[in-house]
Formats: sequence, structure tokens, C-alpha cells
Amino acid sequence: MDGETGTLPLLRLFQLADSAFPIGAFAYSHGLETLAAEGRLVAEPDLADLLRRYIAQPVRGQLLPAARAAAEAASDRAIARADERFDVSLTLPGERAASAAMGRRLLDLAPELDPALRGWSYRAAVLGGASPGHHPVAFGALAARLGLPVRDSLAALGLSAVTSLVSAAARLGLIGPAASVRLAAGAAPALAAAVDAAVSGTARRTFGSWFPVLEIAAARHPTLPFRMFAT
Repeated sequence: MDGETGTLPLLRLFQLADSAFPIGAFAYSHGLETLAAEGRLVAEPDLADLLRRYIAQPVRGQLLPAARAAAEAASDRAIARADERFDVSLTLPGERAASAAMGRRLLDLAPELDPALRGWSYRAAVLGGASPGHHPVAFGALAARLGLPVRDSLAALGLSAVTSLVSAAARLGLIGPAASVRLAAGAAPALAAAVDAAVSGTARRTFGSWFPVLEIAAARHPTLPFRMFAT
């Protein structure tokens, strides 16, 4: 029984971070679609460099600190404040809408993991439109409610962000299966360092990143003659 209890949180974490969890993450390319269409992202080394900067900026500066703030929040109101701070850290309407859509879907499905979450007031606030419900905030808060360790939750969230970017590149035909594995494996040390930074010291009260290449590319998605992704 003890072994089962110890394993269950880990299984919950695997399920939350699985790309098959139906929150719609597959619909977003985070700017890769424009870069690919313009011929600015054509080979594995290009993507490896982009992935390194993605971890150093949005993952380390926004996603992980916001998830930690939500996981360690003392109240649902504190989670909502983290949600608001993350919301203002996003510069693009498309990325803001995508993050909120995935977070809302995650919280909508939360009672399927644990029926007790149906009455969670933060969930009700998000589904009722009173809080944005951004994905990293919802992920961190939900992981904490399920009793998952903060470090493990941040590692899972970071890995899901990395694999989402790699998966988008594969669907765009930029890389094959072997390169996808190499890129995710090669990014692991940088991601581990980002997680270490996120859980050490005082939690950040503000979130932000500087990655204009992806932001400008994502802003130009509507100009593409053919679209494969939602943003």
C-alpha cells in the first residue's frame, strides 16, 4: 500500500505533462511556423540554438517562476495574483490567448483526476472568467493540489514546453524522429539548470523574458498564406 501511495503522485505528474493530455497544446507553434515559412529555421542546429534560448528566456523567466509561485501560494487569491502577474508578462495577444485556453482546459479536466477538485475556488474563478487561468499557473497550482513536489512539477512543466517546441518543428517537417530525441536530450542540462534556478532562493514576484525572434515570428503568423497551427 505504501508503494502504491508513493507511486500515485508520480503517475499523476506523468499524466499532467503528457502531450496526449487533451488541452490543445499541439495547436501552437510558438512562432516556429513563421520562421520555417521564411526559411530562417531549416536545420537541426538552428533549432538547437533556438531551443537553448527558449529555455534561457521564456522557460526560465516566465513559465517556471509562475508555476512555482502558484504551487507555493498560501491561498487561491495568491494563485490568482500570480495569474495576473503572468498575464501582464505576455506581450502577444495570440500567446496570451493560447496560454489561457490551455490553462482553462487543464482546470476544466481537473475533476477527472480528483473529483474533490470540482469545488476548488480558483478553478471556479478561472472557468467563470474572473482569472485568466494561464497554463503554467494552473499547472503549478494543480500539481500542488495533487500533492506533487514543486521541483518535480517544474521539471515536468519545463520538459513539456521543450517537447512542445520540438514536436512543432517535427510537424513542420524541419526534423525527423531521431533529431527530435537528440534535441530534447541535448536540452536537458539547460532545462535542469533552469529548474534549479527556479526552485532556489526567494520566489520571483515578477515574470518576464526577452526573446524577440520568437515573439515577432508569432506576431506575423496571421500574414502566412497557409496555416498549420492556431498561433
